[in-house]
Amino acid sequence: MNKVDVAAQNLSSAPVTSGPPSVARAKLDRRFLFTLLLVATGFALLRALVMPAWAHLALPWQLAIESVLLILVAAAPIWFVLCVPVRREAALARESLDRENATLHERLRAHDLNVRLTAALDMAEDEESVMRIARQALTLATDGAPAQMLLADTQESTMRHDLVEGWPSDEGRCFVERPADCPAVRRGMGTVFEDSLTLSACRGMRGPMASNCAAACTPITVAGTGVGVLRALGPAGDPGLYRLLQSLNTAAHHVGARLAVVRSISASAREAATDPLTGAANRRSGEARMSELAQHDDPYILAMLDIDFFKKINDGHGHEVGDRALKLLVEVLRGCIRRDDMLCRYGGEEFLLILPDMDIDTAVGMLQRCRSELPSACSRAGLPAFTVSAGVADAPNSNPTQQMRAADAALYRAKQTGRDRVVRAAEIGSEGEALAVAQTATH
Repeated sequence: MNKVDVAAQNLSSAPVTSGPPSVARAKLDRRFLFTLLLVATGFALLRALVMPAWAHLALPWQLAIESVLLILVAAAPIWFVLCVPVRREAALARESLDRENATLHERLRAHDLNVRLTAALDMAEDEESVMRIARQALTLATDGAPAQMLLADTQESTMRHDLVEGWPSDEGRCFVERPADCPAVRRGMGTVFEDSLTLSACRGMRGPMASNCAAACTPITVAGTGVGVLRALGPAGDPGLYRLLQSLNTAAHHVGARLAVVRSISASAREAATDPLTGAANRRSGEARMSELAQHDDPYILAMLDIDFFKKINDGHGHEVGDRALKLLVEVLRGCIRRDDMLCRYGGEEFLLILPDMDIDTAVGMLQRCRSELPSACSRAGLPAFTVSAGVADAPNSNPTQQMRAADAALYRAKQTGRDRVVRAAEIGSEGEALAVAQTATH
């Protein structure tokens, strides 16, 4: 038996009457006795008044007349003392039962949403999966009402996700740009905007709202910070909006909690794969990327770069200037490479570029452009001018170790032949292996 079945069993066992049955039974007994007394008294008085006039009639006619008198006397007390109150109490009991059944249904629906949403989000491993589940949760939480979810990375950043369910047009939709602009996020609690004037005053609205329109809005909180909002529309004055707000609160709580976990894991993964000084990928990430490309037989270019005379920069200007030089080089390289290219800090002042689906002529041209941009970049940053040398290898893509050695040998040849240049591995021929060994010994 799952949690929903247990909840249904527990809730269905709760009493649905507003008071003890014995009290209602005693009240009905008193009314019945009072009705009998009224009928008996009225019949006796009326019989004493009218029966002498029919005393000469035969006994069957006298019994018929007494029956009619009894019916006439009993009709009013039975109707007004017994039937009307019982009908009224039955209607009240039926209304109470309907309300309790609606409450029970709402509690079961909320519990079902809570259990299903928790189970689904526990399996979501990235933000895309969380958004997919959140879209389904919007439909379940609002039970078909127009609903919207807005989400950003931080409270001050632009809304990155805008999920809409059941909205036929832009009327009533929220277009708030940042979570900090949302009243519900600023208040940090769910709110029902029953006044259309108040709702129209929200910065996220693009026009006036209909007079019969109201909205339920609740913030999405990630690690204690409001980064989004869940909202739904309904008619003004509808108490169902407050029940709807409870469902939105449940969905927002679970989505925010899972987003906090996913974003924390993602940040930890990025930190583990990134060089803390320059923000470039680290050596382990670069080696993993090369292995992945080699495994799928995807062609790529490998380039090794090294700042020329980096030790002189550190010794002559200090390590702080040396660190700034490394950061500047990363900035210049990022301005030249494509989105799918990977820049890694391989060690010290040495960097690795992995360039998938690029021919060697294009790679060399790109590196030459980076070299030419360095002097002006150093001048703008107020750093002493420095140059870089680079070695480029386009094969063997199936063996990252050999390709690294080829690029490293080309880099060493660039150092040997005057620095501040780009050398292809193909240009050094069979000397590549020996040059790589010599460079290792020199460094």
